[in-house]
Amino acid sequence: MKRLLLLVLICWSSVSMAQMQAAQKIIPDYTHETQVKSTPVKIWRVIRDLPQVKEYSNGMIREVNIRTVNDTKFRDLVFSDGRKRTDEIEQVHDQYKFFVFHVQDPLPAGIRKAVVTALVESLPDKDDVSVVRWSIILEGDKSGRKPLVETLSAEIANYEAGLKKMLE
Repeated sequence: MKRLLLLVLICWSSVSMAQMQAAQKIIPDYTHETQVKSTPVKIWRVIRDLPQVKEYSNGMIREVNIRTVNDTKFRDLVFSDGRKRTDEIEQVHDQYKFFVFHVQDPLPAGIRKAVVTALVESLPDKDDVSVVRWSIILEGDKSGRKPLVETLSAEIANYEAGLKKMLE
């Protein structure tokens, strides 16, 4: 009986360990934060209003179209240089002021997934300044990552400049 109990305990703990090891740490390809002289609520109101990306893009976006297909939101962007891109809006989380989009089309050769996040938070010692934390997470070949990170980080820089112009 003791051997059977020991065997069951070992099997159970092995299954539990296997389930616990499934989580992986994700390391972004790019992270950046900027401080904006505004409250998190005001910044979030701008970011969560999806069509308003044109207004805070610092002139980078010429047109934006938000559409919904089977409960999934997409934004079709036309950039000032004529490029076009479609993003899937994965999350607009009001409670945590967290925004996530996936670049859908076009993706560079070798890149399977491109995710951009923005998180708006207050600063502990400053009532009138907030921080926006941006990250880019890519899946795919290393050769395609660098140019996409450069493009997306330049886009983020325009968003930051635009947010500051609108809110400060």
